[in-house]
Amino acid sequence: MRMGVRKQSLELSKNKPLARMGLLALLSSDLHEIKVVVNPEDSNDWIGAEDSAVSAAHHFQSSGVTMIECVDAQKGMSYSIRCGLEALLREGAALDAVVVVLADQPFITSGMINRLIRCWSERPELDFVATAVHEANEGEIVLMPPAILSRSMFDSLFQLKGDAGARKLFRSTDFQGYGLLALDRETLFDVDTPADFALAKKRYLGLSKEC
Repeated sequence: MRMGVRKQSLELSKNKPLARMGLLALLSSDLHEIKVVVNPEDSNDWIGAEDSAVSAAHHFQSSGVTMIECVDAQKGMSYSIRCGLEALLREGAALDAVVVVLADQPFITSGMINRLIRCWSERPELDFVATAVHEANEGEIVLMPPAILSRSMFDSLFQLKGDAGARKLFRSTDFQGYGLLALDRETLFDVDTPADFALAKKRYLGLSKEC
């Protein structure tokens, strides 16, 4: 925990916890089902920030959202990815692809997710479509979540170790992928440090005033 605390529940504003912002964007997207992978040691009080925990859980469940407890979540991102993918595959439904989204990116939008889905649907030969941004210092293209990964990558996702996430696979020559340039780099801001959180709060308050 680089933040020193579980950052999912940190509030950008009153009753606006970090992790809930991204989840609300997913609920407004074209995704058919959402699995939220959580550490069972966390309180996960961010889920019921605006409603009672019971009503919030009912709302999410009726919206196709399921909470998945990952007992090994603290060991690294690969374990959380594995838990989420296993839960989806256990249900036996035809699963052509998954979208991987990070809980510490509060400014993602449903439009971003829908663009990824649409791009992948139009180019079925692709193994993945990741969000792309220009690296500020060197101008290189960097691929990152949110990203959609096809069934052809599932075995490799299961083989990830430690804190390695999907980004590791984006660099592999085994897969054919595409970087969909983010329309607004700020939507990809992720919170890893107290300084990041301070900036995120400032940005959120600024966006709220614009609305």
